Amino acid sequence: MVDPTRSSLRKQSRLPLSLKVKYTLRARLERGEWPVGTRIPTLEELMQEYGVSRATVRAALDELEGEGLIERTRGKGTFVIGDVAQDHWLMLPTDWDSLIEHLNRLHTVMVELGSGKGALPVEITGESLPGSYWWTTRVNHTDGLAYSLNTVYVLDELARKLQPHLSREPVLLVLNRLGRDQIHSIRQTLTVRVADADLARHLNMDIGMPVVRVVRIIRNQQDQVVYAAHVFYPAKYLSIENELTPAPVPAARRSA
Repeated sequence: MVDPTRSSLRKQSRLPLSLKVKYTLRARLERGEWPVGTRIPTLEELMQEYGVSRATVRAALDELEGEGLIERTRGKGTFVIGDVAQDHWLMLPTDWDSLIEHLNRLHTVMVELGSGKGALPVEITGESLPGSYWWTTRVNHTDGLAYSLNTVYVLDELARKLQPHLSREPVLLVLNRLGRDQIHSIRQTLTVRVADADLARHLNMDIGMPVVRVVRIIRNQQDQVVYAAHVFYPAKYLSIENELTPAPVPAARRSA
């Protein structure tokens, strides 16, 4: 019987075999199969298990060591030193108050890449809308770690009232504190993509790694878009938790 993992590794794709092995090993770390302090199988054992060459396994281990997840000690073996299960520290709340609370806890340090005024891009709203918007593109950091790249648009009339705070603080925090009366409806859409060269450079990640793109749109009571943004997060940091409430059972079914 063909081993399914070997079969998947040998499946034709543009991803180098060493990276396939790396992600396979990383998945085992994420599942907690090898906790911190554990010695993982030897080079020869991994070669045998996956049916790949010594050079392929060594390259995969080099990648994991570069990420601070393992440490190789001559004569002793390879040990897990990083808790990859703790990577998913960045919550993406699904209600407004929890989102604001989480942003406050991050103590974000922003690096602005550009700002200006212009129209809302169709790629964010899905339609061409009138009006001028102040915009800013930023890389956001916490504890020295780049965790998101975003471009935010605020209706220019509103932005003028909220300056200089918008240029100094996270935009959503300013909007919540000083422009709450402009918030009537909020829509948030998530899609999973891969990092291109720009995202990889700004977020310190490999090209082709998964990122989560979040589009947020806020409208006022007149149904006018007052805020729009697209935000990219490295998927490996992100955690999403939803509370699912079952629908009530119809009375006729309860009595059946």
